[in-house]
Amino acid sequence: MLPGPLVKEMDREMRRWRIATFNYGVTYYLSRILLIVASAVVAADQNLGGGHGSWLIAWVPALALVVAVMTAVDTWLKPQQKWRGFMESRDALADLRIQAEGGMTVDQVRAKFLELRRQHRERNVF
Repeated sequence: MLPGPLVKEMDREMRRWRIATFNYGVTYYLSRILLIVASAVVAADQNLGGGHGSWLIAWVPALALVVAVMTAVDTWLKPQQKWRGFMESRDALADLRIQAEGGMTVDQVRAKFLELRRQHRERNVF
């Protein structure tokens, strides 16, 4: 049986990693969709003048700035890699909880948990 403080800490990390996994996943997909749409409008600015999309021409400079900023932020944050990393850490922690139920000693669980947390920080935190 694992001591309460260790279980509480593992549950806390699981919640944090689950939330971060969701947040990075949403950030990744929304930023990609926005980048695709904004880039398409910026690229098509010369062809929008005569059609129904002529109102978008006024927004092209702002959209170009959005594309440049979002590309820089995406390059810096690397949401896809962070999303994958948080998923891997979350899954590894869930597996550790299962292994702990199978009869690992408290010291073994604690050592693996500390190693998992260290690896997670090295790979996924700035």
